[in-house]
Amino acid sequence: MARLLSPKKVCEEVSFSRATLDRLVAAGDFPAPIRITQNRLAYSAEAVEKWIADKLGAA
Repeated sequence: MARLLSPKKVCEEVSFSRATLDRLVAAGDFPAPIRITQNRLAYSAEAVEKWIADKLGAA
């Protein structure tokens, strides 16, 4: 089963502010969230971990 992360948890994991996270998602530079309910977003932990690994590999 896929693990889902709240936007707050994602910001903690990648050391971004929420505004930066939203900006990167809008630009297509970060995995898009999944709408869980009308008022709740979540991110795939696998997609976030892959994004981090890709960034570390590029450094």
